[in-house]
Amino acid sequence: MRVLMIAPPGAGKGTQGALIAAHFGIAHIATGELLRDHVARRTSLGLAVREYLDRGELVPDHVVLDMVREALVAAKAAGGGYVLDGIPRNMEQARAAYRIGRELGMTADVAMHLEADDAEVTRRLLARAALEHRSDDTAEVIGQRLTLYHQVTAPIIDWYRERGILVSVDAMRPKQQVGREILAALEAMRPRLDDETGQARHPVDLATLGEAFGAAEPHPASG
Repeated sequence: MRVLMIAPPGAGKGTQGALIAAHFGIAHIATGELLRDHVARRTSLGLAVREYLDRGELVPDHVVLDMVREALVAAKAAGGGYVLDGIPRNMEQARAAYRIGRELGMTADVAMHLEADDAEVTRRLLARAALEHRSDDTAEVIGQRLTLYHQVTAPIIDWYRERGILVSVDAMRPKQQVGREILAALEAMRPRLDDETGQARHPVDLATLGEAFGAAEPHPASG
């Protein structure tokens, strides 16, 4: 299973991506963690990346894509499955990631879209910043990141929908509930994803099926 995580910052894509990876026994490729590791170790790449993160700007595509290619090669050697978290964030990255996937025989089966509104993700990111003392999660930078998301990331959702691999889920609920819904959906889709006959695929909107998964329960959102 090969999954892309698409979500605004703070919607829980890291948490849910790790859950998917652990459940299916596949690699979790989190570009943000890789970049922050370089920053923490003060490598030459890390020093350059730090300036972009502190301003709430996107790291240059070529830097991230080189890391992704290397990670996909490793994932292929380990069995072929992955969860890619942190890219693509714009159409150029989406097309580049698709070209890399085609080249390696590792194109995504699912683009998992976590839906959450700006007020909720801002609350989550500020809470995380207080706990982790992250310089890239100030209120001003969060606002810049959300603006960038709406301008350059959201349009790729339509592209994945047209390709028939989009799965949308309501991420405004407790993370455990969201996780259960995602895993149930992916398990149900698994036979079709493993089918090599080339059958046409169709997007799935779980956000409209929330009541069937207990979404009506009055829990505060988290994660």
